[in-house]
Amino acid sequence: MAILFGYEYDIFISYRHNDNKYDGWVTEFVNNLNKELEATLKDKVTVYFDANPHDGLLETHSVNHSLEAKLKCLIFIPIISKTYCDEKGFAWNHEFLAFLAKAEADQFGLNIRLNSGNVASRILPVRIHDLDTEDKRLLENHLGPIRAIDFVYHSPGVNRSLRPWDDDVIKNTNQPFYRDQINKVANAIDELLRGLKQADKNKSNEKISARIVTESNPTVTSTDPKSNIKISKSVARVFGLMGLLVALVAVGFLGTRWYLNKQKIDHARTVLLPAIQKSLDENFRPPFETYQMAEEARKIISNDSTLIKLWARLTVTIPVNTNPEGAEVFWKDYTRPDMEWISMGTTPIKEATFKRNYVRVKFEKAGYQTVEYTGPNVYELLGKEIVNVKMDAAGSLPENMVRIPSKSTLMYIVGVESYGNRNVGEFLIDKFEVTNEAYKKFVDSGGYGNQTFWKFPFYKDGKVLTFEEGIKQFVDRTRRQGPANWEAGSYPDDMQNHPVTGISWYEAAAYAESVGKKLPTIFHWSVVAETSRTEYIAPLSNFNGKGTTPVGSLAGISTFGIYDIAGNAREWCSTETETKERFILGGGWNDPTYAFNDAYTQSPMDRSAANGFRCMKELPSDSTLTNLNIKVSMAFRNYRKEKPVDDKTFEIIKRQYAYDLKPLNDSVQLLASKELATVEKITFDAAYNNERMQAYLYLPKNATPPFQPILFFPGSNEIYSRKYNDAIVSIRLDFILKSGRAVVVPIYKGTNERSDALKSDLQDETVFYKDHVIMWRKDIGRTIDYLETRKDIQADKVGYLGWSWGGFMGGIMPAVEKRIKAVVLNVGGMEMQKALPEADQINFLPRITQPVLMLNGKYDMFFPVETSQKPMFDLLGTPPKDKKIFIYESGHLVPRTDFVREALLWYDQYLGPVKN
Repeated sequence: MAILFGYEYDIFISYRHNDNKYDGWVTEFVNNLNKELEATLKDKVTVYFDANPHDGLLETHSVNHSLEAKLKCLIFIPIISKTYCDEKGFAWNHEFLAFLAKAEADQFGLNIRLNSGNVASRILPVRIHDLDTEDKRLLENHLGPIRAIDFVYHSPGVNRSLRPWDDDVIKNTNQPFYRDQINKVANAIDELLRGLKQADKNKSNEKISARIVTESNPTVTSTDPKSNIKISKSVARVFGLMGLLVALVAVGFLGTRWYLNKQKIDHARTVLLPAIQKSLDENFRPPFETYQMAEEARKIISNDSTLIKLWARLTVTIPVNTNPEGAEVFWKDYTRPDMEWISMGTTPIKEATFKRNYVRVKFEKAGYQTVEYTGPNVYELLGKEIVNVKMDAAGSLPENMVRIPSKSTLMYIVGVESYGNRNVGEFLIDKFEVTNEAYKKFVDSGGYGNQTFWKFPFYKDGKVLTFEEGIKQFVDRTRRQGPANWEAGSYPDDMQNHPVTGISWYEAAAYAESVGKKLPTIFHWSVVAETSRTEYIAPLSNFNGKGTTPVGSLAGISTFGIYDIAGNAREWCSTETETKERFILGGGWNDPTYAFNDAYTQSPMDRSAANGFRCMKELPSDSTLTNLNIKVSMAFRNYRKEKPVDDKTFEIIKRQYAYDLKPLNDSVQLLASKELATVEKITFDAAYNNERMQAYLYLPKNATPPFQPILFFPGSNEIYSRKYNDAIVSIRLDFILKSGRAVVVPIYKGTNERSDALKSDLQDETVFYKDHVIMWRKDIGRTIDYLETRKDIQADKVGYLGWSWGGFMGGIMPAVEKRIKAVVLNVGGMEMQKALPEADQINFLPRITQPVLMLNGKYDMFFPVETSQKPMFDLLGTPPKDKKIFIYESGHLVPRTDFVREALLWYDQYLGPVKN
């Protein structure tokens, strides 16, 4: 505990973990500081320093709920380095800014008066590098002029942190000495703590004085009548003065209360609302802290019209019910598994308000099995799955199995996407992967010798084995029956609650049969995996490269409480391929995180170290199984080995993309005059089938024409939309307009008002798809033809911006439309499906020579890093100096701030800066 009541720690040390990786500088500093504090201060001072990578406070981990308590400290010491002042960094956002907000709102405030009479901040920076001008400005925006205690080693060409042994080699008296600087930090802490203790003492004295003033005087009596009269007048005067004093105290109290309330209101409107708005503007999915700020503001200015609008963007309100009713509903942020549950009340709940984005929800009712839920799907709002939740009586379901409601699977699994949108009936599935302990019971009960459990013929190397021949394949390291990584017929010590691994598909299927269950199809597995949320599930799952972890010990759960679906053990599925291999999904402890998104098959005889499984149980009412128990062909292409067509062949292909330059017959309709832009709807002749096409042109108001035009190719959601919605520009692409550039959005064949029989963005080997790719190129060509007619447009400086599907098409269109001068691809990559050579992306990538910027997510469920993103980047024909790829710790959506910054820098570099 801290030396003052109500605080968790005296000192909190904040730093970027990279600054401690190379040579442990921060750890060394903290150790030396602790020794100096012990030798300098009378009080025992508590210091919080996150030295343990498993503490949950690293930038690559979720935020530990206990961090909020730890930041309840008296003094905050940020280790200011070359990387600390980073607005997207963990330490900056969750520690520095969080403490700043806490300190400004607590009893002492951020700045305190020292015993010397000077005023000092409770943030005491320790600087270990010289800062860039931009970083210094950012820091000073929050702290004013920096008076940091320096630990910088200065030598020609060197800017690094000072170390203890540098005291022996630094001879320049102007240089700081490490030991002296440690002493300065300790002395500064001593001064700050003295000032805080004095401030605390003053507050205590004020409270005592207030009590004395408001206490009543004792009654005075006398036997002398005259004396009584005098005393009565005296008492009257005293009581009169006391009444006046009480009135003044009351007025003062009310005035103070009014003043404090006004301060809170001003803080909510001038600090919280702008911060919430900024967060919404900078993040496609605002962090939990934004919701917390909004909650704080609602307690103060709940009726504020601006807050009401922001609240609607941050939350979703839905009815929630259970069958039976009477269950208490709780929720918390998905990325904060350790935070306290927030109660929503008892069902039925007419209006339950949750934050948008991913949440954990829990339903509890006495006598019933607790239901866990995580959601929603990446492209949906929370809603339909928890409007009416079925709860099962305790003990009515098989142990550790959960009920999964009927659902249509989206199949966000690379290689089998084309099998999506199949109805999957209600079923039960294991909450955990099958453990060593459970599998040992199967072994000990003679499972390997009971032929009734082994329902499928053994295939090995294309041959069918007899039961006796096949069963001999399944032995442990000591040649006894059991998983490949067991010894003497048993699992390693203390591994009973780890998933069983090192088993073949046949062994998994036999175990499932022995307990009256079965292996899930890839459709059942997809429903519970919800791979669209990889960026949230995978970081909280086991891909440690070292070994398995106990089942259910990590927080990366999915759907209705399914643990370890990502990583830990790969999970065998019942689904077979045409080549008699079986699917094994989710990735294992020794796989990269993107394996969670990849379809993968192998021989059912394979007994690799990460091979495991979980079981499902079908319900009698399920009528969908017939359509799910099918053979599935996985689409996969090894782009590291596959070769594009030669130049001569490509020239023949390219001819199909040519079109006649006929009159446009264009017409212009002014649609709207918005805050940022004037919006025009342009209609002109398409280059095929005597059709008319449309394009929407956004002309910025803050710049002077002619404008650089950015040609936008959208995501595949436009295929399923029947009407153009400009929210993609007004909300997500507004930064382009703010930069002074125009945005043009062609309505491509098969999308919006021009919809036809096109149903998917996946490429395929049909003439129908090939024809559409050619039409999309012609749509872009005709749009640029039109731009060339406008004097207010710089048609020689066309930028391309592709988003998702448009990112994929960005690997084709610039190859045949050279009027595009700069390309930005937001979450693009290569697909696993094949197309006819005339429309196959691989044949176009080497012919793209324009500057290309790729922005991608590490956990992208459509475009995996190693098999999709990097091959696309490598195949680009753009000179190495003019192509760049960034891969962020995100999914199929990169952080908005990075997207905005990098895209504008790219356009500035290759189209030229905008002249306002």
